[in-house]
Formats: sequence, C-alpha cells, structure tokens
Amino acid sequence: MEKLKTFDVDLKRLFFEVLKRVWLILLVGIICGAGVFAYAKFFITPQYKATATIYIQNYTGENDEKIYSSDLSASQNLVTTYQGLLTSDNVLNRVKEKLGENYSVDAIRASFTAEAIEDTPILKISVSDHDPEEAAKIVNEIAKVAPDAIMNLVEGSSVKVVDLSRVPTGISYPSYKKVAAIGCVIGAGLTLAIIVLLVLFNSYICLLYTSPSPRDR
Repeated sequence: MEKLKTFDVDLKRLFFEVLKRVWLILLVGIICGAGVFAYAKFFITPQYKATATIYIQNYTGENDEKIYSSDLSASQNLVTTYQGLLTSDNVLNRVKEKLGENYSVDAIRASFTAEAIEDTPILKISVSDHDPEEAAKIVNEIAKVAPDAIMNLVEGSSVKVVDLSRVPTGISYPSYKKVAAIGCVIGAGLTLAIIVLLVLFNSYICLLYTSPSPRDR
C-alpha cells in the first residue's frame, strides 16, 4: 500500500500516449466541428443586421455652425440619454405608425440595439431580422422618426442622420466559422481529457496489481 500512496504521474509516458492518439483527437474535433456547423446551417435561422448612424449635437452658443469643445462634451453625455429614449414607447409607437399594423412595439424593441461610438457624439442604431430588407426598412424608419421625437423630449439638442442603412448582404448571426471552430475545440478538448484519464486509470490499475500483497512481505 505504500507504493500506491506514492503513485506518481509519469509525464513522459503520458505525453507519448497522447501523441499516439493525436489522430483520434483531431478526428473527433473535425467531426464535432462539422456537426455543429451543420446544425447551425440547417436548424438556426440566420439573422441580418442593418445599421444606421445618427449624430447628436448640443447647442450652447448663438452660432449653430460652430461646434465648441463644451458642445462636444455635452453631446457625448446626451448619447446615454438618447440610447434609453430610442427604445421608449414614445419613439417606437411613432415608428410602428409609420411601418404599419403588421409591426409591434415589442417586436421592434427586441430586435433593436443602440451603441455609442466611444468618445464621440455618434450613435449607431441596429436592427436584426431574418429578412435583410425588413431589417434595413425598420432601422431606417427609426433613424428618420427618432430625431423629431427625441428633440421634443430633450430641449437644446439636435439629432441628425449621418447614414441610413443599406440592405445587408452578409449574415450577422450565426457565424458559421466561429461555431465550427468552437465545435472543433470542444470535441478535441473532451477527447484529450478522456485519453488522459484513461491513461492515468490504466497506470493506477497496473500499479495496483503489481504491488506486493501483505502476505508476500
């Protein structure tokens, strides 16, 4: 039993045992990656993201054509406020009225995100949908409606549309390369872990049966 208590892992042997089974690790990784890719390709509805850009300006001077550093700082502070207002019922109800009765405020809100570009008074608004034309239609309507709706709520500011969205051509979700890579890593990692455990278990069993019994001492 003293020998069992001092059971050590032979790292060199473990390394070569794993090395002999590298083909199996790679094979399982490829199979898992292909399986996850196929699942994402055929069972997950692809989403398209359409993005529009708006510029938020705060007025502090009489000459509106000039932008002062204080205006820029105040505009950046307003961005956070505008992010919340863009998803409010007040704004989205107006968007719904423009789009028609087939749209709901909750559905628009669920597909909509607003992201501030760091250290700028620029706000990127995005809508994700399984139909790329619908995604562009909704986000562009939000961009058109939001300025007037928000300026009625926040005095002393201006919202201008910088860019409307084009119809997206590329899928935003899922990323087939990413899910396939994750599947490969998980499959290979689990196979490696199982191999290591089996080698350690076999080593322990061999040591158990080769250890002298108390009668032999």
